Amino acid sequence: MFVDRTQKAEYPRRDGPKMSQPRKHPPKPAKVTNSSSSGGSMNKIIRDSVHGDIELSPEEMRLIHTAGFQRLHGCRQLGLTHLVYPGAKHARFEHVLGVMRMADEIAGRLTKNGEFFVEKGAEDLRRTLRFAALLHDMGHVPFGHTFEDEMPVIPKHDKPSSGGDPSRMDLEVSRVLTESNNADQLGPVMQVLRAIDASKDDQKLYDLVDAGEVAQDYLVLADIIGNTICADLFDYIKRDYMMTGIRATYDDRILNYFGVDSHVVPRQGKNQKSGKPEPVEKSYERAVIRLVRHGRVRNDALADLLDLLKLRYNLSDKVLFHPQKCAADAMLIKAVVNLKLTEQDLLRYSDDGLLDTYRDDPMIRMIRERDTFRPVFSCGWDGVHSYDDENTKQELAERLHKSPELRTTIEKEIEDRLRLPKGEDSLLLFCPRPKMTLKLVRALVQWRDGTIRRLNEIGEDDDPWTYKQVRLLEDMYPQLWRLYLFVRPGLRGQGHRIQQEFVDVLKKEAGIRATCDPAFQFYLEKRCTDYQLGLLLDRELSKAPKYISLPVEEKVTVSSDCHQKLSGIVGDDRFGQPEGKTLELRDEEAGLRLVRSIINERLGEQQGPEAQGGLVQ
Repeated sequence: MFVDRTQKAEYPRRDGPKMSQPRKHPPKPAKVTNSSSSGGSMNKIIRDSVHGDIELSPEEMRLIHTAGFQRLHGCRQLGLTHLVYPGAKHARFEHVLGVMRMADEIAGRLTKNGEFFVEKGAEDLRRTLRFAALLHDMGHVPFGHTFEDEMPVIPKHDKPSSGGDPSRMDLEVSRVLTESNNADQLGPVMQVLRAIDASKDDQKLYDLVDAGEVAQDYLVLADIIGNTICADLFDYIKRDYMMTGIRATYDDRILNYFGVDSHVVPRQGKNQKSGKPEPVEKSYERAVIRLVRHGRVRNDALADLLDLLKLRYNLSDKVLFHPQKCAADAMLIKAVVNLKLTEQDLLRYSDDGLLDTYRDDPMIRMIRERDTFRPVFSCGWDGVHSYDDENTKQELAERLHKSPELRTTIEKEIEDRLRLPKGEDSLLLFCPRPKMTLKLVRALVQWRDGTIRRLNEIGEDDDPWTYKQVRLLEDMYPQLWRLYLFVRPGLRGQGHRIQQEFVDVLKKEAGIRATCDPAFQFYLEKRCTDYQLGLLLDRELSKAPKYISLPVEEKVTVSSDCHQKLSGIVGDDRFGQPEGKTLELRDEEAGLRLVRSIINERLGEQQGPEAQGGLVQ
């Protein structure tokens, strides 16, 4: 909701502690007034559920009133997470407003401490910071992270152009800035966004600076908006936890620890006399977290920083990789692949618009009814091994993650082997990116010796406690990786047979040996009635003399028929605790009577009603 204010608003400056080793600036720095409050223009205020009032200048209001920017209202921040956490329907529109708000807050702290935004041109930098924060997610399609990251079927939203045709981020940012009469910000904003994209690789990032493609000051802006400990993180941690109903947050005091300092790195240079390449040290101004004051480590700053790492880990564990969300994501990815939708097709829709337009697609219809596939196989990274002499398991899992064709080949071969229903996708393989890292451990921090280093570069000799805490979180995060095989709800009773075939086909087609997690196997066998009865049916069937004497092809047919009959009897656990019949079947004797009657009825049909020998007793 937009609210007019009759007075000119100014951004408050926040007090903060003096940082150690601050940057040196002229004794009388230029006064900085944020673009949102300059020129005597009246500001608008938007009330945000997380941060309260957010002020925007007239030029920023023109930007957010473009159709391209308003499109972000229809792109949910957490995709299909609302199937698990019903309140998680917040959109990227409010997220980018929150990122701008937090970026401006960090800028205010740096200004107050004389660290940045205090020299000539500071007002223009602050203006670019706010615009870049608003536009950092402009390239998102509906369900963006599902299609870009979990099992990629389109390029990433924040990927800038690298020759050839412009990327969708470049096109969308250019369009809204031009339409809002803010075209003068196009060059600066694109440099900041390019720096954010390259921030995972210092050498790549500094190559852009050395080549003149990204200005030095824009590195700091990129760090503030979207690097490791950044405005993007500060907003989505608070917003995602609040909207999912999980009570956890961080202390805003961590903003006081921001500073700007020189990051010294080895680079390739030239000898001044010979002109030959030689290693040199170069420094680049970066936003950092100051963990040291007066030569001593600030335990409060370190504790706040480690709390952020834990919050990020828990968000991934409880929300982003929830098994039901993973199942829904696998279904949605399969639908988009089957429908052959491109990134340009997807840009035409909101999240709900996509689901509504293709509501007749079988997968999307099930998602809309919250009838998600069920897991029958779950495997962590330690349970995966390579059968390929030429490729590591990391490389093989990466191929499985990126290739819809390979996943489909595996799924279809299992379906054919088990005679699962034709004409529909019965199985879905879910393989997230194998290289899962907690990027927050790469935060640039000031250490007690005055150097600027990555948090995960602090050694055990530097500080044993910090080293152990960081290593623990760094080692835990990859354990969130799970390889899943999901099946249609009515097929979980065949889970044991599907597991066996999956392990064999995965080895054959992908060169990967995977072992089902024992805890998950225990859950299937002790808590899932349909799986329990299906396993019991397989055991009883294998003892029936008539079944043993059948040809292999007829065995497959008989087994499929028996399982199909069983699935029609077992209740649907979507609606809570199983009802009377299914509860009764959890009793071993009742379950045994049921599966024997199904087997005997089917084998009697196989041999004719007059033949009664060879059935299970």
